[in-house]
Amino acid sequence: MGMHTNATTAAQKDMHPADVLAALKKRGVSLRQLAIKFEYKHIDRVLRTPWLAAEKIVADALGLKPEVIWPERYVKPELRIRAFQLTRKVELTKPRARRTQRKGVAA
Repeated sequence: MGMHTNATTAAQKDMHPADVLAALKKRGVSLRQLAIKFEYKHIDRVLRTPWLAAEKIVADALGLKPEVIWPERYVKPELRIRAFQLTRKVELTKPRARRTQRKGVAA
């Protein structure tokens, strides 16, 4: 008789990047569309390396929590909590609008 648990363990593996892309495609969205929507140049790096804001964006698009998609990144929750405290909120991670004029120079 096997034991079923929802707890994240070191034995759990992250979703394969192709599976994440396929899940997004099934929902009719792409990483490029998400990047444009949230004013990023690209967010495909999230498939390979931790990126708090992009993890949240992708997870929300899939209707999941980031730790479900990337459990290995959440093995030590205390480290992720600290990382969230040090990063800006997803809504605030958008790049700043470019200035149309420089200091002392009219546009």
